[in-house]
Amino acid sequence: MMNLRNGLLFLLLLVIQPAAGQQDTGGQWQSPHTMEVLNAAPVALIPFPQEVVWTGQPLTLRGEMILEVQDAVGRLADNAVRSLKELLQAYQIQMGTGSDQTKDAPRILFVKKAQSAAEGYQLRVTPSVISIAANDAPGFYYGVQTLRQLLAQKTAKDQVYGCSINDWPAFGLRGFMHDNGRNFQPVALLKAQLEKLSWYKFNTFHWHLTDNPAWRPESRIYPQLNDPANRKAGRDPDSSYSFEEIRALIAFARERSIRIIPELDMPGHSRYFEPTFGFKMESEQGMAVLEKLIDEFCAQIPAEDCPVIHIGSDEVGIPNPEAFIRRITDRVKQHGRQVMVWNPGLPPEPGTIEQHWRDEGSAGIKNNGNPVVDSYSGYLNYFDAYSLIQRYFFQQICNQPRGDRHAWGGIVCCWPDVRVDDKSRILLHNPVWPGAITYSEAAWCGRPGYNRIYMNELPRRGTPANSYFREFESRMARHRLLFFADAPFPYNALGDMEWTMTGPFYRGKEDAQYKAFAPELDADPGNTVRSRIVAGGTFRFADMLGAKSLSPLANETLYLTGYIHAKTDRTIYAITGFETAARSNRRSGGIPQNGKWDANGGAIFVNGTELAGPVWNNPGGNRYLKATWGTPANEIPFTDEAFYWSRPPAKILLKKGWNKIVVRVPRAYREQNWSFAFVPVKKDGNGTWERDENVRVDAHAPLSSRN
Repeated sequence: MMNLRNGLLFLLLLVIQPAAGQQDTGGQWQSPHTMEVLNAAPVALIPFPQEVVWTGQPLTLRGEMILEVQDAVGRLADNAVRSLKELLQAYQIQMGTGSDQTKDAPRILFVKKAQSAAEGYQLRVTPSVISIAANDAPGFYYGVQTLRQLLAQKTAKDQVYGCSINDWPAFGLRGFMHDNGRNFQPVALLKAQLEKLSWYKFNTFHWHLTDNPAWRPESRIYPQLNDPANRKAGRDPDSSYSFEEIRALIAFARERSIRIIPELDMPGHSRYFEPTFGFKMESEQGMAVLEKLIDEFCAQIPAEDCPVIHIGSDEVGIPNPEAFIRRITDRVKQHGRQVMVWNPGLPPEPGTIEQHWRDEGSAGIKNNGNPVVDSYSGYLNYFDAYSLIQRYFFQQICNQPRGDRHAWGGIVCCWPDVRVDDKSRILLHNPVWPGAITYSEAAWCGRPGYNRIYMNELPRRGTPANSYFREFESRMARHRLLFFADAPFPYNALGDMEWTMTGPFYRGKEDAQYKAFAPELDADPGNTVRSRIVAGGTFRFADMLGAKSLSPLANETLYLTGYIHAKTDRTIYAITGFETAARSNRRSGGIPQNGKWDANGGAIFVNGTELAGPVWNNPGGNRYLKATWGTPANEIPFTDEAFYWSRPPAKILLKKGWNKIVVRVPRAYREQNWSFAFVPVKKDGNGTWERDENVRVDAHAPLSSRN
């Protein structure tokens, strides 16, 4: 039996080195870096290193580099060397060894560094040598991934910027979760994602293997679990992961310094179980079956490859919660594994890892003595693609600057519950890549200070927090071009824009929801009543206003007013839209009618004229004002027109001078995702829509120019 503590060391990394400048900021958000340090970087690095000095002494690339691995490094650099070879091949650079006598070829050195922080590394680029020093395999691997970003941004003269980087993670667990119990993804697709996740120093893949439609792992003792007849029709009923495939994915991930945590969800999220066996999971017979399934899985997947097993336990009520959790926990621990559960969920046993999927309001995540993993900032499938990025950027994981023996880190989660036929659309309909790399910045760098407001409302232009966000947006835009040209990347910069938000106004019974134009604003042309300036290009109004401000009648209307200046009459384009459905269910107003932008009565006016919406493929369709879990509606796959970021942008005609944009956003029902998005874009040379930096929305225009 393996030593469990050693097996879990990758998770429980105690980062004892504080980043320079960290301090108690009294509730104000703060970066571990100064703007001067960030702006001085000649390349865009994500996550940004804890410490970096640019020396001004670059290394000139040639057709060959000589690799030297210090004897003390041993096998620790094997995966880093493999990754390095693949990286250099992409630049048509041959890699020789230290025994080669090639003259004048630059060298790459791997050096053992004692007393380095866990997963930390030092990267040096001098005119003749690139050196990577670390004390463990992840450190060497992450040094290569930072080098990957430096190579991708070499100069026109094939020079790599000279630098001295000292880097380490703020949190020991930095994870990504996919739900493949509901929507199966082929192993090849998962491998492609794990490869890119490792570039951004993720070290954990939480693999949600079971849910209501199916138990996905192979079972030889209970083959009926893999029988399509016992699975939900239309949800990949023929698709399972064999033990060989599971072991292969674990090995693939380990080569990239990623540990896999499999989740076998029980006793909830398991509708497949009772029809398959004829009894409930929480029954005596059910627990006996689960024990045998745990035995089988652990016999096939060694403890050194899988030291943690997640057993779910959330969103379920059973008559014997304590007895169930105790029995299943004991069984998992008998195999030398540690147990992980969701919180809120059934009451965990002492020592269990608790993954928090919601916070406790202003108190944040409560620590009851067990290790904590943070997943509360927002699921990738829940918020709209653009507004989620600010949540990940401004979140303070585990409500503290860095990890410790209780606060292990965070896992960003993707739950596309609605049926998906084309699995590649998961990466478009959910902001997998912009969300993941933003989360990597927060988890690796840490956040010395925290302002909860910024999770829901972008800080205004001119504030330090807005400057940090916009600086990160510029780095992310660069990475989109460099590393995601062939992948969906639903995000464009929006932090430089501002609007005047007015309202909410409350409609009476006699008032129509679909008013022709903003009569409330006509009665208050100066926008002085209930008005304030708000920043950005996406707005989630319920979160911004707070639940106490919302009417139980859902009869509010808000207005946004902005101004765009044009030097000549011209046409611009904007990614724009109103309510979007969570990909976990279809609750939303659905597809608007032809010529409209919002099924709930919202509209966009440009210089007093309503902007005509598109001709929809399914006008008026998919209107479900209640959650659709467990209903036929959840079996209808989303199409690209359902989300403002996956459909063509709006075409807008501007006149020379200042143009006034007024947006009406009604709240039409209580559970509405009351939101709006507007981001000006243009096509780049490859036909991809990118931010149009020449178009910006301002909250004000010169008084003499306003319409």
